[in-house]
Parts: sequence; structure tokens; C-alpha cells
Amino acid sequence: MDSKEELIGGRIGKIHKIGETVVRPSNKWTKDIHCFLQFLHEEGVDIVPKPFGINEKKEEILSFIPGDVFNYPLPEKLLIDSMIVSSSKLLLKFHKYSERYVSRLTNYEQWMLPVSYPIEVMCHGDFAPYNVTIVNNEAAGIIDFDTLHPGPKMWDISYAIYRWVPFDSHGNLKEQIRKAKLFLDTYGVDSESKTSFISILIARLNSLTDFMRSEASNGNKDFQLHIEEGHIQLYLDDIEYLKGNEEEITLGIK
Repeated sequence: MDSKEELIGGRIGKIHKIGETVVRPSNKWTKDIHCFLQFLHEEGVDIVPKPFGINEKKEEILSFIPGDVFNYPLPEKLLIDSMIVSSSKLLLKFHKYSERYVSRLTNYEQWMLPVSYPIEVMCHGDFAPYNVTIVNNEAAGIIDFDTLHPGPKMWDISYAIYRWVPFDSHGNLKEQIRKAKLFLDTYGVDSESKTSFISILIARLNSLTDFMRSEASNGNKDFQLHIEEGHIQLYLDDIEYLKGNEEEITLGIK
């Protein structure tokens, strides 16, 4: 009988590895996410989990993606330039496949996060170190697709930079700008899109805080805990930091 191992993440005690599968709580959007993941595997993509359905306990079953996963504060080995390049390349690869799914959308799908326009790709929604597996010092796989939703590329890219640089109010601004430019250039973002980076990131963070408040008010205990721990205030501080340095950042990343 396969052993049951708890996987550490945002939902304590709710996600487990059993054999070579991961069992985690399903939601009303899980079936649509599984359709997307199945499509990617039919396209030959092996950087995302393969879905195996929902069990009698209303838990989703997925293939296990090997590798190490890190949370904050990030270790030094995740803060080096090669990791910025690696994570950017992985997101680009994901987007090249996920954009193929857009034409299949029916507008009847359910997503946890609201659709953002213009729709260019399927956004992961939370492309961060804690949702990316690291193998041989490279970003190798992507996990936790609860935040999947249709949207523009920069919606995903800007938040990824925020998480991987990381681009927060406690960092060194010049180093943050240099790393952000490295991520953008590696992905191949054009000059016009770079100009929109800060405004899109601020909108993304505002959308995140609004969502957290809404979920908490509707009784979601995970988000209630996050708010109690001060997560929203951190995002609000980062928004002010980005606003105060918008001109320097925008000039620096071009």
C-alpha cells in the first residue's frame, strides 16, 4: 500500500502525496482545470500535472511533479540570475502551449479568478517559486492550477516577476529593476508591453487584495488566516512602493 505524505503548502493538512499521485481538495472549477491539463498532455507537455479525476471524497487526483519547491524567504540559490532566466523560459514555454487552448473556451467555464482582458493565453495566475518545481537548479515544472484563468500574457508575466525577483518594498530597487529587465528580455517582451509593466502589476495586486477580502468575508478560513497574518498589508505596501518608483522602474526595464 502506498504511503501517504503531507505536502507543505498554503492549505495545511489538505494536500498529500500518495505513491506517484497528489490528492488535494477539489473545487467547482476543478473539472475545467482538468480539461486544460489534459489538453496540454495531449499536446505532449510534461511540465504540468496529469489529471486523473475526482474521487468519492471530492478530492482531485493528479500526477506528482518531481522537484524541490521553495517558499519565502527564498534561499540564495533562487535569487541568482540563472534562476530568473530559467523561470522566465518556463513561463514562456507554458504560454506557448496555453495560448492554443484559448480557441477552445466556451465562456461557460468556471474559474476561481475573474477573466482578464484581452484574452491571449491561459494564465497560471500564481507563477511563483512555491508553485514551480526546481530540478538541477532549473525551473522544471508547474503545479497548483487553482488560479488558472484566461487573460493577457503581461497579467501573468508581471506577477511572476513580482514573485521571482522578488519585487517588494523591502528589496534593493536597482537590483529589482535589473532582474525584472532580465526576466522580460528572456521572455521576449516588447518595449510597449514593458511600459505597461507597473500599471498591470499594480492592477494585479489590487485584484488580489480584493479577492482575498471577498473570500474572507464569504467564510473562507484560509484567506481569513492570511489576512490575520498581515498578507494584505504587505501587498498594499508593495503597491505604494511600485507607485512611488514607477518612472524609474519603467525607464530601467526598457
